[in-house]
Amino acid sequence: MVNYLIDIKTDYWSIDSSGKKFNFSFEFIPDGYFRDTIKEITYKTLTIGNKAVSTQHRYNYFLKHFFNFLEETKVEIKTFEDFDYELAELFVFYLLDSGKAASTRAVCVAAIKNILDYGVFFKTPGFPRHTVFDGTEFRLLQTQDTLKTMVIDDDELEKIDNVLKLPFKNQGFPTRSNDRIGYLLPPLVAIIRHTGIRISEALVLKKDCLQPDILGKNLLEVISPKNLTERYIPVNNKVKAAVQYLLNEQEKRGLSELAESLFSYLSGRDVAQLGQSDARSKLDIWLSMHQLDPAITFHSFRHTLGTELLNNEMSPFEVMQYLGHESMHSTRLYAKVRNDKLTAEYKKLGFIGLIKESIEDLKDSSGENLNQQTKLVIQLPDGACGKPLEKEVPNCKKPNACLFCRKFITTPEYLAVHEDHLKRIRADKEKYMAEDLFGNEHILNQTEKALETIISRLKALEGGEIVG
Repeated sequence: MVNYLIDIKTDYWSIDSSGKKFNFSFEFIPDGYFRDTIKEITYKTLTIGNKAVSTQHRYNYFLKHFFNFLEETKVEIKTFEDFDYELAELFVFYLLDSGKAASTRAVCVAAIKNILDYGVFFKTPGFPRHTVFDGTEFRLLQTQDTLKTMVIDDDELEKIDNVLKLPFKNQGFPTRSNDRIGYLLPPLVAIIRHTGIRISEALVLKKDCLQPDILGKNLLEVISPKNLTERYIPVNNKVKAAVQYLLNEQEKRGLSELAESLFSYLSGRDVAQLGQSDARSKLDIWLSMHQLDPAITFHSFRHTLGTELLNNEMSPFEVMQYLGHESMHSTRLYAKVRNDKLTAEYKKLGFIGLIKESIEDLKDSSGENLNQQTKLVIQLPDGACGKPLEKEVPNCKKPNACLFCRKFITTPEYLAVHEDHLKRIRADKEKYMAEDLFGNEHILNQTEKALETIISRLKALEGGEIVG
């Protein structure tokens, strides 16, 4: 124990340690609870002596970034007990977007973590019961510097887009009798550029991968060899044009009846599949032909699109679903968004599908009423799924994700199922939180909010009230 002559009531402390003078200031901390609590914890930590005075002084200085974060993002907390996992993520995103060096960002987190850990360890009133940082935040803060080199520069991306505006046949390679795969590269680039799918996913796209939804819009079926999952993502007309070009080329080359995937080609008399090595080799040639940055890879397009989606106000949860990430950790790496946008996203509910009185009037993409068998095929435990109707999805393995999907339709007849779903989520919440402090807990909270809103709207609809 070390006894320092400090008047804890003052906002300025001067401490001599190891021949140096350290000046502490608490004036920047909002007066009242936070200032008094932080001063008390700082004093007790100093007297316990488990951290050097120089370390405590550095933490004191960098705490100002946390309170700047609260002010700039207009987040209000009354005590440290309001500091939850979601706020921890927001603070990390704020630091990532600040432009500060990785070492500075790390100390900013360590400073507030020091206060929280003390309160949690000593079970101080007004503090969370469990730590809200699990260590992954420091790995994320360091990774961000590396990620900057993975995103394609705006000017370079504009050059690429200008090349992709040309007809695919004019983007290819010099005519060579032994080049059987050059024509596949431009549409491959276009598809990955506008969808962000992995190269491994693009190369296994089926010929019928593009399907209309019930409104006639284009959905791309993406099968991931990485995690053996499938997802449907909305795509623009540029992707549709690339798929159609490949189908036309297959017909010209006599491949229509032989090939199963989009990126098949004739190798002698056999049908071969374009591989990743050949695709990357052709990409290097294509970049060189059009005087583009040779450092660009297929994965650069994925990182770039992930960043674009976040900057264009798509929520991290939606980006995670779109890109097929297995957890929020990968999605967080793309977080280069303004603080106010990010805060707004976390306060928003997100997609909760459509609330309707019944699904009897559900129609297919051609405007025809669905027969009973089709309705049963697309039906989920909590409602109905409006994915491409020819795809059977009776046993969806990600029902929580469906709650946030535009194509999910639910009606009052499923009210009891939704209420049971919410009950189960709340019962298992502590377990989920213990398993993954940073990722699953956020998704769990969003799902809980979605179910609460769905239930309230269905109750209003069942009671004859107008649901907005």
